[in-house]
Amino acid sequence: MTNFKEIIKKEYGAVEVIEAALVFPIVIFVVILLMFLGNMFYQQAKMDAIAIRGAEYLSAVYTNPLLLEDSITTDCTEVNVKPYRYLLGNSEAESKAKDQIEKLINKTGTGLFSGMKINGTVKTCKIKNYVVYQTAYVEIEYSIQLIPMRLFGSPSLYRYSCSTVTAADDSAEFIRNIDMIMDYSEEYGITDKIKSAVGAFTEN
Repeated sequence: MTNFKEIIKKEYGAVEVIEAALVFPIVIFVVILLMFLGNMFYQQAKMDAIAIRGAEYLSAVYTNPLLLEDSITTDCTEVNVKPYRYLLGNSEAESKAKDQIEKLINKTGTGLFSGMKINGTVKTCKIKNYVVYQTAYVEIEYSIQLIPMRLFGSPSLYRYSCSTVTAADDSAEFIRNIDMIMDYSEEYGITDKIKSAVGAFTEN
């Protein structure tokens, strides 16, 4: 009995050591995984910011033709500032916005861990024209690698997308478009029909 008690005293704490040997690797892996997830969310936040900046840039170059030039020009005859220039769109502004977004993406880096660079980007820059007003739409599809998932044989490449819309209105052009609609309405008698319809509705 005395020998048995001595054996127990010698092995006191062995259970805790075994538990620590089993739990610590799991805890460490979970912490590392959380750090990688945090870095992935950080990269996503940067892409959201780039989409917003891209839409703002697209709106700016679309409404101000001077921004499409590589250098400031004093010859206005070389710049398209004619009325109603937005009715048929402006592919040059969309192309320039894509180049600007690509430059911003190239500066994102990998965050806290190497190998988590933004890859496989598909950029969509489009001006949606509603005649009297326009909006600048930007969508970016991209992929990020979550490296720890390879240990479990799970897919480590995840695809995401972000998009944003902003106004792309030139005040002077907006007024001109409204005036154009009013002029055509009066010329073809649409204005009188609308007034009579509204009057009949209010009378009832």
